[in-house]
Amino acid sequence: MHKILQNSGWLLIDKLARLFLGLFTMAMIARHFGPEEFGIWNYSIALTAIVGGMAILGLDKIVVKELVSAPERRNEIVSTALLMRLAGGLVSCAICIMITWFTRQNNPLYIWCTTITAFNILLQSFDVFDYYYQSHNQVQRVIIPKVAVFVLFCLIKMICVRMNLSFMIILWVSLAELVITYLLIFIYYVYHEGIASLCKARLQEARYLFSQSWSLLFTGVLVLLYMKSDQLMLDILTTPRQLGEYAAAARISELWYAIPTVIAVAMLPNLIQKRQTNHSRYLENVEKWIRLSMWGSTLIAIIVTIGSGWLTGIMYGSQYPHAGIILSIHIWANIPVFICVAIMQYQIVEGNYNANLYATIAGIAANLAINLLLIPSLGGIAAAIATVVSYITVGTCLVLVDKTGQSKMFIIKMLHPGKALADIWQLHLALRSSIENLLSVIRQKSLSK
Repeated sequence: MHKILQNSGWLLIDKLARLFLGLFTMAMIARHFGPEEFGIWNYSIALTAIVGGMAILGLDKIVVKELVSAPERRNEIVSTALLMRLAGGLVSCAICIMITWFTRQNNPLYIWCTTITAFNILLQSFDVFDYYYQSHNQVQRVIIPKVAVFVLFCLIKMICVRMNLSFMIILWVSLAELVITYLLIFIYYVYHEGIASLCKARLQEARYLFSQSWSLLFTGVLVLLYMKSDQLMLDILTTPRQLGEYAAAARISELWYAIPTVIAVAMLPNLIQKRQTNHSRYLENVEKWIRLSMWGSTLIAIIVTIGSGWLTGIMYGSQYPHAGIILSIHIWANIPVFICVAIMQYQIVEGNYNANLYATIAGIAANLAINLLLIPSLGGIAAAIATVVSYITVGTCLVLVDKTGQSKMFIIKMLHPGKALADIWQLHLALRSSIENLLSVIRQKSLSK
């Protein structure tokens, strides 16, 4: 538990920085440039996210699992995964630029936004080093440079806005942020592991990794499709302005998705090991995770719904009049998202990758159907409704396709308020113990100096 909390703590630092400082910076940009330019930028982000999902190749979970299960192959796994992701990144980057060039050639801002944003796909190939440190419960090795560079460039973006610089400058600054971040991570890895460790790519290893990850590849692309297709459809069926309002609200709602993501990343290595050594304890941990996810996300949804109008008004101003109502609907997607992340992680540990694929297909079908029917009349409100319904559909399918019936038991037990209170108390004790251990280490280091 201590390792999980320590790992989660570092990941939480990264996510909290993006939650508060990142949201504040994005709100400044959105407020300064207005919903139209902000909408065009979010169109580019949505397009590159969907197409860039192919570049991940489903390796994010598989590489961590393989590194934990077979540490003796770590150099072959890391170097092969890096080469695979770089190749996928180049192809995805070219596809994004071609799509925008042929569909938006009369609007240079669309082309420039997508071209610059597309290079992010290539740079994110170096997340392979992140997988390596996740498997060793040493995520601080990548979190520290990521947070440091992120904070610095948030300040630079704020200065650019205050100096009334062009929107293009903001785009180039965003690209420079990623270049410096991944350069620092690459240098750190090479310094400790040696450049020779990255020359171990093997075709046989690539075939094996892809044979394990292909279903996760499709699942990942489909997840991004139903997370971002609403923004593409808003841009196509309405106007960039309406997309800008929806994106402003969704930014606030989707930032909460960081919480289950942090927990999932931190728990994956532990769950893999626990399943091999103590199966009943492993199931108990998953059950507690799902239960805490349900009650915690419900509390978040209630609080944000009550303050949605005030919050969007303070952050974005009068240029985004419909952002409040959109946020009050969109935030309820957090409940199925929190639960789905936990169940999907359980399915990955069990090796049941196809369950995630089938559930995601059902979710995107619901999302596209509702968006096509309602966006022309309701705009961003329709997209928010579609998001909530699609995630509920995914969660329902994950439970139904689990032939063991274990997911159904998790869902039944998560509704028990008494057990939830007991879980919260246990989490409180674990957190307190973790903090005391950390303070003890700090005191010992101070005395030794």
